[in-house]
Amino acid sequence: MAIVAKIHGFLTPNIHIRNKNRSKSARSMLLMAMLACLSSLFTFLFPSLSYAKDSQAIAANNILNEQRYHYERAKIALSNQDYPKFQVHYSKLGNYALVPYLDYAIVKQALNPISLDRVDAFLLKYKDSYLASRLQRQLVQKLAKEARWKDFVYYYSDTMRSTALRCDYLFARLQLGYIEAYEEVPELWAVAKSQPKSCDRLFKSWESYGGKTNEIIWTRFKRAMKKGKMSLASYVKKQMNSEYQRHANLYEKLRSKPETITQYNTFQPTTPYMRDVIVYGIQRFARKKPLEALYHWQFYEALHRFNETQTQNAKHSIVTRLTRAGFSDQARVLIKQSPSIRKKDVVERLIRGSLKQKNWSDVLYGIENLPKDLKESDRWRYWRARAESELNIEGAQERSKKTYISLSKNRSFYGFLSSDILNEEYSFEHVVTKVPEDVINMISNRDALIRSKELWLTGYKSEAQAEWSYGTRGMSARELEAAGVLAQKLGWHNKSIHAMIAGNHWDHLNIRFPIAYKDEIKKVSKQTNIEPTLIYAIARQESAFKESAKSPVGARGLMQVMPATAKETARKSGIQHRTEDLYTAEHNITIGGYYLSELLNQFNGNRILAAAAYNAGPHRVTRWMSKSNDTLPHDVWIETIPFKETRHYVQNVLSFSVIYSYRLGKPGKLVTKKEAQRLL
Repeated sequence: MAIVAKIHGFLTPNIHIRNKNRSKSARSMLLMAMLACLSSLFTFLFPSLSYAKDSQAIAANNILNEQRYHYERAKIALSNQDYPKFQVHYSKLGNYALVPYLDYAIVKQALNPISLDRVDAFLLKYKDSYLASRLQRQLVQKLAKEARWKDFVYYYSDTMRSTALRCDYLFARLQLGYIEAYEEVPELWAVAKSQPKSCDRLFKSWESYGGKTNEIIWTRFKRAMKKGKMSLASYVKKQMNSEYQRHANLYEKLRSKPETITQYNTFQPTTPYMRDVIVYGIQRFARKKPLEALYHWQFYEALHRFNETQTQNAKHSIVTRLTRAGFSDQARVLIKQSPSIRKKDVVERLIRGSLKQKNWSDVLYGIENLPKDLKESDRWRYWRARAESELNIEGAQERSKKTYISLSKNRSFYGFLSSDILNEEYSFEHVVTKVPEDVINMISNRDALIRSKELWLTGYKSEAQAEWSYGTRGMSARELEAAGVLAQKLGWHNKSIHAMIAGNHWDHLNIRFPIAYKDEIKKVSKQTNIEPTLIYAIARQESAFKESAKSPVGARGLMQVMPATAKETARKSGIQHRTEDLYTAEHNITIGGYYLSELLNQFNGNRILAAAAYNAGPHRVTRWMSKSNDTLPHDVWIETIPFKETRHYVQNVLSFSVIYSYRLGKPGKLVTKKEAQRLL
């Protein structure tokens, strides 16, 4: 390849070897050299074992190690702008899988200044690849900066999923005379967040065109208020005329003083915008005083002509707050009077309120008001059976038993609960994954997956994941099954799990629930006296075995441990710890295991409470326990956990523990006898 002008710092992180990463590259090259020497030594010492097939494999491995060596040297030369040395190493790479990454680094220099011919050549050569997509995105960003709008429109794609580029695209179309682009601006502007700076020129042009009306400004203001973005709401309010600002001022007053809604004369005249204000006030007031909010809403509803959306929003908020506050009777009456607010979340919350009070008649009433598909879910079939059984209605016991038998055939939380009631073995519906070798070979020979595998094996895991995600897009169910097997062979458990899920291969438990990090988990299990199945279940639920996982709130690694929690756990347990070590499997499992042990000790070995605490925090679980006064059966307590995320989390962890017991050949129970006997 001909080397042209200097790159001027356009090298990507995976190509540009910074000084702080030199030691890593040196270790990598040393390791590869040692592997090559060992291969040669093996052949020298054991010539009698070098059959033709083995010789070919050894030769291929030697070639691969040499290619890896020259690839690393080429990257270093490129980062040092030593192009002759780069060319020497590049010329020895042959068909090495990662050559495209060097080509990518070189062609990036064609973006400064832009050389569309060279970019086009790369996009054509590596069509439908991750790198081509990445380069095309970088190209349009550069074209936007240089105001080359015709070229920008040509190379832009909606698949780039970037608000900034979307703004640039609409602006580009306007510069080319497509005035209809203004029609798409309101959906970008009227959002409850600040948009990228690059959108400013588009918004300014749109405003000059007359697109920013008071109605659109009002819409953005309402959305900002709903999301609690007060600074944005204040900024938007300044753009309104005086009449709209008066309504906005009332909005802001209701946020800080919801009781203002009881002052009827304040909310006149009855304009459409005043009706928005009233609904917002009722929603705010209902948060603290839902019964009073219902009374005042009935007054306003008699005087104002609210539209259907406004009415539903107000009543939905009231019935939600009534249910949370324990006013189930009033909530049921309101739902009966207004079928339009009979939304699934409202009815389910009402049912859970009845469960908490162990009012089984109301549980049945609520289930009957669910949509048909939801009513027939495992969850509500189970609770219908439980309610009928508790009420001891004529024939109820027989009906309940039939339901439990039917549910027990399913691999689900409610299926496992039903099996426990029947004292029957669990059903796992396990299908052993059997993919023909030729199908696996076909998948593994796709360029993207070849690159992904090589990146993974050489330590470039973030790039490996990007290549894998790009390469598996659009695969058929059969292909995804093969991809899952391939990922498992690589020890890439997170990707194998997601491949099976994407392909709807729910019953392939050997891949969906891998026995991953076996030695690390076994070690921590012995140290903490925690069943390994519970550690597996937590790691599977938290990260699906992704070592580099990081949550939006900062939890890290396989068991998603928060840095502060990790630091405190390490201190208590005498474990040497650095925050960055949380991305190391062994350390993360150790810290997570010791923290889980603390929670189990705190809650007397109860896995239900410990799992809830692992997700929501022990202080919340303690508070929930105090409110229930230790009067609820374990299944009711789990079903009525206030946080939906925690409710699902506990159900999954318990279910996954059962599945891992099956996978390990050690029979286990969803809920132990001790856990089942204790009221929560």
